[in-house]
Amino acid sequence: LGVIGIIVPWNYPFHNVLSHVATALFAGNGAVVKVSEWASHSAGWIEDMLREVIGKRGFNPDLVQVVTGYGETGATLVQSGVDKVLFIGSPGVGKLVMKGASATLTPVILELGGKDAFVVCDDADLDHCIDIAVRGAFINCGQNCISAERFLVQDGIHDEFVRRVLDKLKKTDQGVSTKTRCDFGAITMPGQADHVDKLVQDAVSKGARLMSGGTKRGVEGKHPTFYEPTVLVDVDLKMDIATEETFGPVMTVVRWKTEEELEKICNSTPYGLGSSIFSKNYSKAERISKRIVTGMANINDFAIVPLIQSLPFGGVRASGFGAFNGKEGLRGFSRAKSITTDRLGIRAAAPGWLQYPVSSSAKSIVQQAMFMVYGRTWIESAKGCVNMLSLVASAPSKPEMKDARNGKAKNGKH
Repeated sequence: LGVIGIIVPWNYPFHNVLSHVATALFAGNGAVVKVSEWASHSAGWIEDMLREVIGKRGFNPDLVQVVTGYGETGATLVQSGVDKVLFIGSPGVGKLVMKGASATLTPVILELGGKDAFVVCDDADLDHCIDIAVRGAFINCGQNCISAERFLVQDGIHDEFVRRVLDKLKKTDQGVSTKTRCDFGAITMPGQADHVDKLVQDAVSKGARLMSGGTKRGVEGKHPTFYEPTVLVDVDLKMDIATEETFGPVMTVVRWKTEEELEKICNSTPYGLGSSIFSKNYSKAERISKRIVTGMANINDFAIVPLIQSLPFGGVRASGFGAFNGKEGLRGFSRAKSITTDRLGIRAAAPGWLQYPVSSSAKSIVQQAMFMVYGRTWIESAKGCVNMLSLVASAPSKPEMKDARNGKAKNGKH
């Protein structure tokens, strides 16, 4: 393509830059990366490292540029003349990226977050499932686009699932991971703890039961700010937290009975990034995965797709479009071009009746060919084939010459 403009968020600042720059380079492009203003500290080191590696491999280190700045820097990059834009962030900013790119018809790939469902069927292996569920909800305090935010637990196993999750959480600690051993850390972004707490309090006010957590510790604007790992049950679709991305350490548990009900709940959110389905019946789990509108699904596990770099990573609906990683990611940073050539070196010419000046029988031949291909019955197609072959057999083998005086066609020399 040429140059890829890459705009990445603050979480996973090293991986977000490295993986997409690598894809751009392997597809034959240069890359300009705009990192989040909240992850600028490491930007210079990452750029130096990438340039050193590229230079040692004999390529121009300037193939990679890393820039820092605020929203206007990203907007400038989108309209700078890059050949394609990859944006990872929120749906709101993603729409602004699309709007900016539309001015120059620059194609975009968007990954815009999610509200992933974590489905637990009655026949799930809870010994296997519980620890994965806790990790899916609370790893990095839920500050992941593929966090499990909605735990849809079938009625027959619901109470046991909740009890075992709460027992697990009682054995965990929250703290500053750079100073002490702990299971959960702090909220990273200013204002995010307030956003999480607002969603939790809205759910409680509308009938959800708070089983654990639900408390913010620390002062906004002064780091660190903590939000306790929170478990909500009896969550339903009238609560904001059921459909809005939380991006925080909250496990919302929704009870379901039938697969039809499950499908409705799963697809009630505008997002469609990933999902996880837990069942000992793999056929059932695969059936459920196909009914959930997402770009990715994991059966009896969580967040495996991004760990397998040969698989495409991407969502649908409000989670964006396009994909990175895998063959699809390389093709997404490439330009498809169709090229034809003579396989055997034989330069075949069009039949004489189709060469210019066009034969008087050309129109009839083409008409019969259409009857042959698109006939409503096999008899009609066969008749068209016979008529076409008959006309071709009687058509001149060389282009017909036009009489300049009256425009009539004639064969032979003149």
